[in-house]
Order: sequence, then structure tokens, then C-alpha cells
Amino acid sequence: MELFSENRLALLRDIRKSLIRTMIICGLIFFVMLFFVENIMKVLKDIINMKLILYSLPEAFMSYLKVAFLLALLIIVPYVIFEITRVISKYTTIRGKKIYLIVFIGTILFYGGCFFCYKVVLPSGIKFLLQYQTDYLKPMISLSAYISFVFTFLLVFGIMFELPLIMGMLGKIGIINTKFLNKQRRFFILLNSIISAILTPTPDVINLLLMMVPMQILYEIGVFVVYFT
Repeated sequence: MELFSENRLALLRDIRKSLIRTMIICGLIFFVMLFFVENIMKVLKDIINMKLILYSLPEAFMSYLKVAFLLALLIIVPYVIFEITRVISKYTTIRGKKIYLIVFIGTILFYGGCFFCYKVVLPSGIKFLLQYQTDYLKPMISLSAYISFVFTFLLVFGIMFELPLIMGMLGKIGIINTKFLNKQRRFFILLNSIISAILTPTPDVINLLLMMVPMQILYEIGVFVVYFT
């Protein structure tokens, strides 16, 4: 933290400028995504394979805006990583090609998490949750609620897969080190099992391990990254 304590005002100015640029670009992406919402909705509907309900007249319109906005959040992630790295680089030895390497790795990790969620977690989770319907209990899922459910999981898994990069950044600025991480490994395993149990809708061990094992591997990769920072 000593890296930032010497010039906090400059750091705050850099963060402010980065936030403004990010919001402007996010807004532009949002307007572009409005033209692709229909196609994205078809892709999202394939996961659940059932008709969705509209509970109010403006819900369809508002849901389309929500999809465009959430897509913008997903798409702008590489730029957010770039801005964060650019700010940190002013106070560390990260320069030139290293910045773009970090952005590339962060992008791969984030979208890898989204892909894992889309292909593994969401299909099995939704299938399991829909099994609770009976003759007198039939699911009537609103479009807005379904969109929020899907994109929340995509964002959460994308961010969780950024763990090695986040650990590397924290190690670079001196907040954590390998000694600290090795001591906290048992705590992380416990935390990982709890989070995996919460985020995995199905109760079977296989799906739980599908969540736990990748996260533990990412943690170990993070320890390795911190060692060389």
C-alpha cells in the first residue's frame, strides 16, 4: 500500500478519469447492443427451453434494455482490466507489453468463466430447479427475473475466474505474498466449498466438484503468479 500512499490525490484523479472513460465507452456499447438483443434473447431462451412470462406491459421493453446494458458490462470487461492495469502501472514496474499481456490473460479468464457457467453451471442448475414442478406447482418465470438470473451467474463466474489475476495484482502492490497465501490455503478450501455449495444449484457431489476443483486450481495458479511478482 506504500506505493499509493505518497500521492493519493493523483491516484484519485487517475481513477476518476478512468471511470469517466469507462462509463462513456459502456454507454456506446449499450446503444450498439440494442441492435443485437433479439438474437441474444434467442440464445438465452435455448438454455431454459420454455416460454417466459410478462407480468407487466413495459416488462418486455425494459428487459430488452436490461439485456443490452448487461451485455455492455460483459463486453467492456477487457477495457476495465486495461484501465485498472494502466492506473497500477504508474505506481509499479508494469510497463509496455506487460500491460497488454495482463489484459489478454484477464480477458481469457473472464470469458472462460462465463463460458464455463453457460455450458456447465446454468444448464444443469436450471434443469435441477425445474424438477420441483408438480401437478399443482407449475413454473411461470418472468422474462426480467430470468435475465437477471442468467447474467448474475455469468458475471459472478467471470469475476471468480479472474482470481489468479487479482491475486497477482495484489501481490504486485504488496498487499499479499506467498507466505500469507500458503497460510490461508485451508481457509480458502473451506470458503471455496461453501461458495461452491451456494452457487451450485444441484445437490450432487459431481457438480459441486465441477465448481470447487477449477476454483482451487485457479487459487494455486494465483499463488504461483504471486511468487514471481
